[in-house]
Amino acid sequence: MTAGKALRLRRLSARSRTVIVAIDHGLGAGPMPGLASPVDIVKMCEQHAADGVLLTPGILEQVAQDLERLSVILRLDGGNTAAGPGGPMRLFTEVEQALAMGVDAVAVNATVGAPYEVHELEKLGRVAAAGRRWGLPVIGGMFTYGMLENHYDYFGTGDATLPTSISSDVALAARIGAELGADVVKTRYCGDPDAFRRSVAAAGVPVMVAGGPMRGEPLEDTLRMVEEVLGAGASGVVFGRCIWSQPDPGDALKAVCAMVHEDATVEEALELAYA
Repeated sequence: MTAGKALRLRRLSARSRTVIVAIDHGLGAGPMPGLASPVDIVKMCEQHAADGVLLTPGILEQVAQDLERLSVILRLDGGNTAAGPGGPMRLFTEVEQALAMGVDAVAVNATVGAPYEVHELEKLGRVAAAGRRWGLPVIGGMFTYGMLENHYDYFGTGDATLPTSISSDVALAARIGAELGADVVKTRYCGDPDAFRRSVAAAGVPVMVAGGPMRGEPLEDTLRMVEEVLGAGASGVVFGRCIWSQPDPGDALKAVCAMVHEDATVEEALELAYA
């Protein structure tokens, strides 16, 4: 690993496990409830001990003056919207531009098993090669076609809980991301701690868990999932809707950070949130 990558990853994971708040959803769904003001979300993340934010180039320009200690992960791909027919996510920004914007890492998605998988996997490989050349870490959002059945359910009409039958999907997607050069893999939790532990071990790189749609209204549902993934070896979480769709996003983030950074139990985290 180059010195540049090592230094940037060290900043991103300064507390061994990492909480990233994703605020890139407007790229596909517009001003979702809870995400109308990215500046407010960034200020909340600064206040409540998040480690970084995942966002798009245009939003980074809007919030740059409000960023203090947070690491910045820049999304490089997109192109699917809630109003469109779907398809591959294509690059709209290059690694060199990300470097010029001063970010700590970049993120792209790849969908294993999709009709367009070759395009998205090739995209991840090219971005990983550029990241290697420029010393910029790459986070690979690794999903399978089956996982996407509810992951992009922006408006909460589907079931947020994935069946344990996707355990093999998680293992496959995570390993392919590592094989193509992702420094960190972001994927879904399959609901089976033992199977997820094996997937983390087989990936060989840090694995972070994406939140996806909220798991019901109670914050406890999200925290129980955090408890399971941390116990199974996850290096942290990348949560968007599971934070800013909560009735009180600040309390939700405070509780998640307490578990990820301080090994708080679910009960301790809930007490902290509702104090």
